[in-house]
Amino acid sequence: MVKSIHCGKNELVFKLDRRFDGKINVKAYPAALSAHEPLGSAVVDAHGDSFSVDRYAFGRDGLFLRYETDLGGVCFASHVEGKYNEEYPDPGTKKGLQIVDVEDAKYLGVRHAALNIAITDVLRSKDAEDTEPFEYDGNTYYINKKVIEDNDKRVKALTEAGVVITFILLCGKHWSTFVPDDMKGVLLHPDYNDEGTLSAFNVVTDEGLRHYQAFCAYLAQRYYRSDNKYGRAVGMIISNEVTAQWIWGNAGEKTCEEFSREYTLAMRIAYYAAASVYEKFRIYASLDHFWGVSMDAKQPKRYYSGLELLSEISKRAKAEGDFYYNIAHHPYPQDLFKPDFWNDDMATDDYETPLVTFKNLHILAEFLYKEENLFEGVRRRVILSEQGFNSNWTPESEILQATAYGRAYHEVMKIPEIDSFILHAHHDNKAEFGLNLGLWRRKPDSQQQERPKPIYYLFKAIDQKDETGKFVYERF
Repeated sequence: MVKSIHCGKNELVFKLDRRFDGKINVKAYPAALSAHEPLGSAVVDAHGDSFSVDRYAFGRDGLFLRYETDLGGVCFASHVEGKYNEEYPDPGTKKGLQIVDVEDAKYLGVRHAALNIAITDVLRSKDAEDTEPFEYDGNTYYINKKVIEDNDKRVKALTEAGVVITFILLCGKHWSTFVPDDMKGVLLHPDYNDEGTLSAFNVVTDEGLRHYQAFCAYLAQRYYRSDNKYGRAVGMIISNEVTAQWIWGNAGEKTCEEFSREYTLAMRIAYYAAASVYEKFRIYASLDHFWGVSMDAKQPKRYYSGLELLSEISKRAKAEGDFYYNIAHHPYPQDLFKPDFWNDDMATDDYETPLVTFKNLHILAEFLYKEENLFEGVRRRVILSEQGFNSNWTPESEILQATAYGRAYHEVMKIPEIDSFILHAHHDNKAEFGLNLGLWRRKPDSQQQERPKPIYYLFKAIDQKDETGKFVYERF
C-alpha cells in the first residue's frame, strides 16, 4: 500500500508500507471532483519500499494530480519541496489587528494581520481590459492589474511595518466588486445558491480548479520573494467560517461529509501551490465559535458543528494523503453584543461543548492534541483570525470591552500553539449589525471616528511588561 507521496523538484516518490518487487501500474487523474477520466498511465518497475514517477509525466504538474496504483493507499501528495525553506516568522508577540490605519497600527505595535482577497476580483478572462498574463502549469490566466496593485500597496506597507500577513481567500458574488458573466461559471461553485454572501471555490470542474490553483500560486509567488518587492504573506485562510457554509462559503446543500470532501481539496490545492514556493507556508481551515452544535441544527446541509467538520477533514486527509493544514478560529463571545465571555453558559468544559469561546479555548487545543489529528506527530497551529468585543458608548461598556480583551489575551497566552490573536476591529463600523467592536469609538450617528476607547490603550500595552516586571496581560 502507498503510505505517502513526496513531491520533489522533478519527481514524485511513492513510499510503500512494505517491500515490493515487480511492476506497478500508476494512473493519474485531474484532482477536480467531476474528473473521472485519467490523463494517462505508466508502468513502473519497483524494487524496494518506494518507487518514483516523473513529476511532469502526464502533461501537467504532477503535484496537483490524484493517483491510483495497483497497491491502493493514499492518492495525493503529502510533502512538497519548495523554492524557499526559511523558518516561519516569529515577531515575538501574538498581538494582531484587522488594520485600517497603518500608521496607527505601527504605533500600537501590531504584528499580525489577516487581509481579504477574492478570486472573483483578481482573475479575469482573456478579453478583459487592463490585465496582465500569468503563465502557470501550461495555461495562461489573466490578472486584474488594478486589484493587484492596490493589494501590493497594503501588503508592502504592512510588511515594512513588521506585520506577519495571512490572506483570507474568498470567492464571492455579493462580496466581489464585480464578477464578469464570462467568469461566473468558472470561478463560482457550480451549486452556489444566491442566498450565500460568498461562494465556495469551484474545485468541482477541472477548469474551475485550475483557475483556483493558479490564483493560489500567483499570490504565493508574488508575495513570497527574496526581495519582498510587493511585500510578504506567509499564510492563506480558505474561505470564511465554513461551518456556516450557506452564508460564508456556499456550495449548495451538502452533508458535512460531502462538504468536507470539497473543502479539504480546496485546502490541499492551496497548500500545494503555496508550499512549492515557500515550504512552511501555512494553510488554514476557518471556523466560527460553534463547536458541538451548528448555528442551525434544523438545517444540517447548510450548517455544521466545528467538531464534526474538523473530524471529517482529519479523516479524509489521512485517507487521501495527509498534509499540513492548520486552524483559523473565531472565538467570539456567546452573545456578540455582550463581551463578558467568562459568563458564556454554552461554553462548557466538556469535549462536545456547544461553543468554543475564550472561556474554553482549551477544548480546541485538546482536539488538535489527539493523535489522530496530528500531522506526522506534530501539532497543528492555530490563529485567532477574527473576534472582538462590543461596547455601546457608555463608560461602563467601554471598560468592560477593555477588560474582556485583557482576559482573552491572558487565555490565549496559555496555549503555545496559538500564533496570533487578531482583534476585530480597528474602528467601530456603523454597518456592522449594531456592533461597536473597534479600538476607536465612532460617533453614534455616523461612521466618523471620534476618539480611542479604553481598549485602545490596553491593546498598546498588553504584551509589554509593567513596572513590576510582569506582562500586562498577566494582571487579568
